Amino acid sequence: MIAVLLVVFGLTPAYIFPVSADIPVYPNFDPQKTVGKWHPIGIASKLPELTEYDQKISPMDLTVEVLDGDMKITANYMSDGVCKQSALVFKHTDKPGVFEFPDGIAKVMDIDYEKYIIMHKKKLEHESIYLSARGSEVGDDIKEKFKKLVLEQNFPEAHIKYFENVEQCTPKAA
Repeated sequence: MIAVLLVVFGLTPAYIFPVSADIPVYPNFDPQKTVGKWHPIGIASKLPELTEYDQKISPMDLTVEVLDGDMKITANYMSDGVCKQSALVFKHTDKPGVFEFPDGIAKVMDIDYEKYIIMHKKKLEHESIYLSARGSEVGDDIKEKFKKLVLEQNFPEAHIKYFENVEQCTPKAA
């Protein structure tokens, strides 16, 4: 998901990242139904190694809020032994399930609002697909659906990574 996922982003002009027909977008996506906590399950990247940012943020639990149709995603993560917080705002577009941020575009590919979300994120420098769930685990059927969508987008199967249980943290109030 969301993953994905996580510094404050603004709006990117649509002409930089046109909505491509080859990335499926979940029909009639309702961002309000995504509100709450999500647990990252897996990521697939076009790059052989995850970026340093994805290594830190991707395995962290996420909290989703919806603000005027935009999705604000907050994650707590450990950096140099200190718990920090990062937030990302996906700006809604005129197409449900398609969101923009300064470096790219995000699309909700598939979702069961009570179980899982699969999201594609394309930035200038790379693409990734995220699988997140309401619980800390998903069934093999959902992992197979994730894998199928990843392979349909021509991501190498070897670039699929599932997260182990990662230490979560809560930042201290300032």
